[in-house]
Amino acid sequence: MTHYKTVLTAGFAMFSMFFGSGNLVFPLLVGKESLHQYPMAIAGLLVSAVLIPFLGLVSIILFDGNHQAYFNRLGKVPAFLLIAVILMLIGPFGVVPRCITLAYGGFHLIYPALSITPFSLLFCLTIVGLIWSKNRVVNIIGLFLTPFKLGGIVILILFGLWFGEEPVQGGLSSGESFKNALFTGYQMMDLMAAFFFSSTIVYYLRSHLSAEEDPKVLIKMSIGASLIGAFLLSVVYIGFVWLGAKYAPYLQDAQPEHLLVAIGGHALGHFAKPVIAVILAVGCLATAVILSTLFVDFLQEDVAKGRLGRPRAIFITMAVTFTVSLLGFSKLMILLGKILDIAYPALIALAIMNILSKLTPYNGTRWAFWGILGVSAGGGKLTLWWNGAFPLI
Repeated sequence: MTHYKTVLTAGFAMFSMFFGSGNLVFPLLVGKESLHQYPMAIAGLLVSAVLIPFLGLVSIILFDGNHQAYFNRLGKVPAFLLIAVILMLIGPFGVVPRCITLAYGGFHLIYPALSITPFSLLFCLTIVGLIWSKNRVVNIIGLFLTPFKLGGIVILILFGLWFGEEPVQGGLSSGESFKNALFTGYQMMDLMAAFFFSSTIVYYLRSHLSAEEDPKVLIKMSIGASLIGAFLLSVVYIGFVWLGAKYAPYLQDAQPEHLLVAIGGHALGHFAKPVIAVILAVGCLATAVILSTLFVDFLQEDVAKGRLGRPRAIFITMAVTFTVSLLGFSKLMILLGKILDIAYPALIALAIMNILSKLTPYNGTRWAFWGILGVSAGGGKLTLWWNGAFPLI
C-alpha cells in the first residue's frame, strides 16, 4: 500500500471514528433551532466541532501520538486520573452507550415493539467481534464501515437538500445561533476523542513506514490524515445543519435520536427509513468500535499493567457499556452536557499550550489547564465569559 493510500485510509478512518452518535444528532438540532440563521450555526459548529478537535489532533501528533507524555505535562498522577476520566466519558460510561441508544432510536421509530435491552446486547456483541483483534480496527473502519456510512450520508444530504423547503424565518438571532452551535458542539466530545484517536492513527501509519524513513514523514502523514478527516466532517456538518433548518417544521416533536430517520422519511419516503436506520447504526458502530478499543487498551496496559487478558478487558468494558446504555439518549445527553461545560475550556487550553510548548521555549500548560478548570468548576463558566465579552450578541 502506497503512502497515499495509507493516508487516505487513515483519513477516512478518522472521519468515521469522529462521526458517531453526537455528530449524527447535534448538527441537526442546531439547524432546527437556528432556522434561517443556519449559516451562523454552521460557523459556530465548525469552530467547536472541527477546528478545536483538529487543534487537539495536531497537539498530540507533535508528541508522536503518545498521550501519556502529552498529559504528563500536568504531572504523573493528574495525568493518569485525567486520562481515566476522559476514557470513561468517551468510552463505556458516556459516548459508547450514547452510540447504542442513538442506533436504537432509529430502529425503534420503525419497529416500536423493539426493546432497548436485546438491541443493546446485540450491538455490544457486534463490537466484541470487531475489536477482538486490535490490529484490524483501522482497516475495518477505514476500508469497510466508512465508505458505506459516508455514501449513505451523502445520498441523504443531497436528496434532503433537493426536496427540502427553504428554512422559515424566526428562531434564534444570528449571534444566538452562532453561540448555541458553538457550545452544542462541545457535546460531540470530539476534542476528548482527538487526544486518543490520533494515537491509533499514528500507530497505524507507523506500521506502514520502514525504520529508515525520516520521522518527519510520520508527522506529515498524520496531519494529512487529520486534514482529510476534518474536511469530510466539515462537509457533512454543513449538510446536516442545513437539513435541520430545512426540515425544522417536521421535527418539532421528534426526539433527538429520531431526527435523522424522520428527515430521511420526509425526503425519500417511508421506504427509506430502514435504510437510514442501518446507516445510523453503522455510523454509531464505527465510533463505538474505536472508543471501546481505547478503553480496553487502557484497562490492560495502564490499569492492570498487563495482568488482565484482552478477553476479560473486553468483557468488563462491554458489561459497563450495556448497563449504561439502558439509561437512554436524553439522560446521557443531559449528564454529559453538565460535565463538558466545566471540562471543555480547560481541555482546549491544554491543547493550545501543549502546541506552544513544542514550538516555543514557553511551557505554561499546567497553570493554564488548572486555572481555567478552577474558574469553570467555580461557576465562572465560559458562557459567562462570553456574555461579558460580547454583550451585544
